[in-house]
Amino acid sequence: MDLLITLIGNAAVDPGFRELFLDNPLRTADEYGFRLTKGDFQIMTAMFTRMDDDERARVEAAFKALEDILYAKMDSSALSAPPPKRPPCTRPCSMSIYPPPGLPELREIIDKQAA
Repeated sequence: MDLLITLIGNAAVDPGFRELFLDNPLRTADEYGFRLTKGDFQIMTAMFTRMDDDERARVEAAFKALEDILYAKMDSSALSAPPPKRPPCTRPCSMSIYPPPGLPELREIIDKQAA
């Protein structure tokens, strides 16, 4: 289940990953090197495959809303306890997984942001 949570977490903070994941969850997990348990695979396919257009739009909107909330929280000075020192978080979040070699266009976007 941890790997499925990681896939969902990356989909929440990285719009490029999210698009690939929603287009083809299994291929994206494979390309990024995730090793799913049989249970992870069953849950992932039940949740994220065979969505109709309306379901996909609602899932995308929910992920986008979650992304906006998470980034707002990370940028907020109203946190009850100061967060640990870290570089400013830009989208896609530096804590999300780096794209695999088979996705050079996504690597290029991230590499340009880091320069």
